[in-house]
Amino acid sequence: MSRPTPHYTSVGAAWTAWAAEGSSSAGSEFLQRVSSWIEGTSAQLLRAKWHPGIERPSAADLEERLRHHLEVVAQAGQATYPEALELARQGLIDEIAGGADPPKASSR
Repeated sequence: MSRPTPHYTSVGAAWTAWAAEGSSSAGSEFLQRVSSWIEGTSAQLLRAKWHPGIERPSAADLEERLRHHLEVVAQAGQATYPEALELARQGLIDEIAGGADPPKASSR
């Protein structure tokens, strides 16, 4: 008999459990809770001007890379979730910098 999967009360609680314990269920829940951010960030990066001759990745490719970067930040365990989002975004920008001009900083 398997144990029930815990439900985290907030995105912050899911992030904390993932970063502190490496909990796969917390990681899955965190990624689900920030899925609209992942999709929006991917769309923003795809709108960047891409260099001629460089194959533009798909939205799904960029979303997967953002999930990867979030996992790397979670494994380090030293960032709050808002910091993790920015670190993942910047990590992906650095990764694709050879193919696209980084997007301008948005005013919030």
